Amino acid sequence: MRVAFLKPPIGGILGLEMLTFVEPLGAECVAGSLEQDGHQCAIFDLRLEGEQAGLEKCRDWEPRIVGLQCNFTTERYPATRIAKRVKELMPDAFVLVGGHDASREPNWFDDACFDAIAVGDGEEIMPAMVDAMESGQDLKKVPGLVLHKDGQMIATGCAPTRKNLDELPIPARHLIEDYADKYYINFRKPLALMETARGCPYRCNFCSVWKFHQKRFREKSPERVVQELSQIKAPNVFITDDIFWLDARRGLEMARLIKEAGIKKFFTVQTRTDIICRRPDLIEAWKDCGHLSIFLGVEAVDDDGLAHVNKKNSASNNKRALEILKELGVGFTSNFIVDPNWDHDDFARLRQWIEKMGAYNSGFSVLTPLPGTDLWESAKNQVTTHNWEMYDIIHAVLPTRLSLEEFYEEYAKLWQTALEVRYRMRGKLRSYVQLGAALATGKVSLDAVKKGMNIAKVFSKKETFLEAHTELAVT
Repeated sequence: MRVAFLKPPIGGILGLEMLTFVEPLGAECVAGSLEQDGHQCAIFDLRLEGEQAGLEKCRDWEPRIVGLQCNFTTERYPATRIAKRVKELMPDAFVLVGGHDASREPNWFDDACFDAIAVGDGEEIMPAMVDAMESGQDLKKVPGLVLHKDGQMIATGCAPTRKNLDELPIPARHLIEDYADKYYINFRKPLALMETARGCPYRCNFCSVWKFHQKRFREKSPERVVQELSQIKAPNVFITDDIFWLDARRGLEMARLIKEAGIKKFFTVQTRTDIICRRPDLIEAWKDCGHLSIFLGVEAVDDDGLAHVNKKNSASNNKRALEILKELGVGFTSNFIVDPNWDHDDFARLRQWIEKMGAYNSGFSVLTPLPGTDLWESAKNQVTTHNWEMYDIIHAVLPTRLSLEEFYEEYAKLWQTALEVRYRMRGKLRSYVQLGAALATGKVSLDAVKKGMNIAKVFSKKETFLEAHTELAVT
């Protein structure tokens, strides 16, 4: 059977794909499972094709099933819009939506444009669903679906979960070969995504990852990781695990096997500061695998702030981790959560911390109750809007203690402070020279550089964020 996957825009008022524009790894993983069973698959990235052209290419390919991904809440409107266009252009196609957000709140997708919602890991659901459709069996017998039939939403029960991730087929990366050189992160391209683990054992109240994976944490073996990595052509690899190096022995073994295989990549990983404090030897081992950059969910600069989001970490770990990375010469991006309940002193405290620590590569996420999180359950009656485009983690959807104008003035100052610290530590001219050199070698795209350089300027203005609230008030 022919199955097409469409990658819609991420959505959001300002868009979440500013410095990071990545491949649709989820679709590749599911397609790998389907191809293993003898089905034909195609992936159309509408962000690169353009919606109309991409949909027409999909129609001409004549799929029986069209799958859409909705991982982020901001994707709800784009996914729905595209599903409706699919029904117009391909009225006989079966339209399925899956992903984290769709799994968190499948009833939101109660629309005739969706024939079904996949709840859980697509590799565990779609092969059985496609086989059932091909043999004419009743889809009500396929677990992991919510079917839209005769105006009703019919849940088919929980899908099974494969404990051993090594059993999953290799992602079907050949399906995005025409797009592969377009994906990037922080000015580096081409970029490939790789998953070595799923889930998270921690219970942060703003995150839904641990709920999606039903509190389980599963890892691929080091041997499987190297097997998959050896097939990746891109020089830059972003490891999508929410927490890398959770198992230190596994982390060291992966590094050993990667070096033994002669693989050299620029790795970007995500991990916790307490892991870095406990095991700096992991950082040293992975430095030798090429180059290394680390994304850290620092979240807060004091213990009270960390406890507020149930981070289960300490401010002293955050500080020490950054010191370790500086000592080892490893680049990092620290991300902080900005609470709408903050006053002027809270913002000032964070700015002072950034200046003191020299954390110029910092990002700032506004605390956002996303459907499916513990935070949503406690705060959903307080949200100021159900316009899902606003849930892009850079707009306040909860009441602010300060006036909105004051809140965004302080929020914009955070971005301005990070830029000023960057120029003070690295030099403005040096920053531009490095970008120019990267452009000359083709390692980054001109469009990516323009977006990146524009972010700091745009985000340093309160009007950037106030505009969306003004438009909401008018409508």
